[in-house]
Amino acid sequence: MAEMALYRYPCPNCNTELEQEGYMVIESEDEEPTRQLLNDEINLAECPNCNQTSRLNIPLLYHDNQQELFIVYVPNLSQLAPEQLADTIRYPYGLLVTKEAERRGIELPEVDDAAYPPGQEELKNQPGAKFHALTQEQAAQLLPEYLLRPTIVDTFEVLRTAVQAAMDGMTGQEVVDDMVRLQLINNIISAEDPIARRKVLHHAEPYLNDELFEVIDTLSEQMHNEGQNELMEKLQWVREQIEKYKHSQKQRLARSHSKQAEFVKETTKETTKETTKEDLKED
Repeated sequence: MAEMALYRYPCPNCNTELEQEGYMVIESEDEEPTRQLLNDEINLAECPNCNQTSRLNIPLLYHDNQQELFIVYVPNLSQLAPEQLADTIRYPYGLLVTKEAERRGIELPEVDDAAYPPGQEELKNQPGAKFHALTQEQAAQLLPEYLLRPTIVDTFEVLRTAVQAAMDGMTGQEVVDDMVRLQLINNIISAEDPIARRKVLHHAEPYLNDELFEVIDTLSEQMHNEGQNELMEKLQWVREQIEKYKHSQKQRLARSHSKQAEFVKETTKETTKETTKEDLKED
């Protein structure tokens, strides 16, 4: 069942203090919030002062227990330290995992008082407290692995595309792989300079393959059909950057092999010379 919460936040346009209820957890069987998510209508609010519509700056967790798919959308993810990220998603994450444990008939142990030191006693009574009190070893023994390693994204469009893919019949792992590719495409586009872009490509080398090009081509075709020429051109530019990087890596590898071959050749020559000298001495 979907979970909602009341959020207070400043309008990003005029800074007016607003109060709006929004979704923080959506299960795949929740028809209406899932429809809103797919139609890009979820967690939107209009400021009564400036009439600006914006998305609530809150995390949104999507869970499909049949596909074992767990996605966490976190706005401004790159600006959060690991501790801040953990605090940001702590409440909805614990709530979702605890409910899924109950649905699967998994009994979580009672909370040990030592798990919440002085100053944090109030956390003991929050939904999800049992989950957060687990040690890593306990969590690994009791819970499915996918619940402990959700896929975290910072782009709402990636979340929306992934949910649609799951509903179209893709497996959880296939969806996750495509999400990584979509996130990679977004990171290449948003890289500040060529050096930053090269770092993105270097870290993502295992994904620079035909499957990634298929995703780019599919998205390009979709953008063409929707008349979004600017996005289509960006996707083609991404493809060119990947091809250029792969070409440069092949050249670098070829030069490295050439140097190794030359080194082996020179080493062999020196070894042969030394052997010949030794033979002459013996004669």
